[in-house]
Amino acid sequence: MDTLIFGGLLAALVVLFQDRPRRTVLAIWWVVLGATLALLSHHITSSLGLGLSY
Repeated sequence: MDTLIFGGLLAALVVLFQDRPRRTVLAIWWVVLGATLALLSHHITSSLGLGLSY
């Protein structure tokens, strides 16, 4: 999940420095945000036992 977030932010940064239209940067940012939220909701509702047990 971290790789997706950082890769998407890097892509937005590269597009930003290439003087592309603002619409392109915002589109990439929204796609990354949507993918991040989808993955987060998947991880939150997964059946993995993430509780601590000693």
